[in-house]
Amino acid sequence: MRIAVIADVHSNHIAFEAVLNDISSRDINMIFFLGDYIFGGCGSNETIDMLMYYQSLSQNHLIISGNIDELILPIEENANWIYPVNMEIYDNLGSNRVLFLKSLPSSMLIEVEGITMSLCHNPSDIEIFKLVDTLKRENNIPNMKGLREIAKDIKSDVCIFGHYHLFMDEEVEGKRFICPSSVGMPFNGDTRAQYIILDICEGNITTSRQYVKYDKLKVVEDFEQKGYFENYKNWSMNMVTTILTAHNYID
Repeated sequence: MRIAVIADVHSNHIAFEAVLNDISSRDINMIFFLGDYIFGGCGSNETIDMLMYYQSLSQNHLIISGNIDELILPIEENANWIYPVNMEIYDNLGSNRVLFLKSLPSSMLIEVEGITMSLCHNPSDIEIFKLVDTLKRENNIPNMKGLREIAKDIKSDVCIFGHYHLFMDEEVEGKRFICPSSVGMPFNGDTRAQYIILDICEGNITTSRQYVKYDKLKVVEDFEQKGYFENYKNWSMNMVTTILTAHNYID
C-alpha cells in the first residue's frame, strides 16, 4: 500500500496541481489531504475545485479540514477581526465550495493493513517543534518532551498531521508522528512543493520525502492578475515572499 500525504496548500494552486500531477505518475493507492487549503494566497477557488474533483474520483482519498479553513464560521458570523482579504476570498468561493469545506471532518481514525492511524491537522496545543528560529525554520527540532505528552493521549499507532509546514517522522513512547511539510508554503528553506509518501508493508511504514518543482513566477503573476497586490499589498507581499523563500514572513 502506498499513500501520499498532503497538507497546507494555502491557496497555492500552482504548487498543488504540480504535486497532484507528480502523484498521478506514481503507483499511489490513497491520498490523505490534511487541511489548510484556502485563505493563504490567490487560488482558493482552484484549490477547492481540485479537492472536490479528487473526492469524486475515489472514496480512498480522505480529506479533513484545517484551522485556516475553519475561518469560514467566524466570517459567516461577521467577526470584526477577520481580514478584509479573507472576506473577499470567502465571497468568491460560492455556496458549493463553502458547503464542501463545511462538510469536512476535522479528524479521522482509520486502519490500514492492521495499523491504526489518526489523521488531523494539529494533534495538540502543545508545540510539536522547538522553534530555534521563527523565520528560518529549517533549523528547528522536534519537541520531544511535548511529543511524549501528546503520545499519552494518542489512540492510534500513528498520528499523521499538518499545520507546521515542516517534515517530521518520529517515534515517541511507541507512537509514530508523521508530518508531510507543506505543498504550498514550506517553512524549511526549500521552495519546492513538498509532501510525503507512506509505503506500508507487513505492518511497517516507510516514509519518503517528496520535493516537486513548479513555476513560482506563475504564482506571482496570478496575484497580480487577480488584483491582490493592488488591493491587499502588505498581505500579498507577505504571502508571496514566504512562498518564494520558504521562510515564514507571514504576519
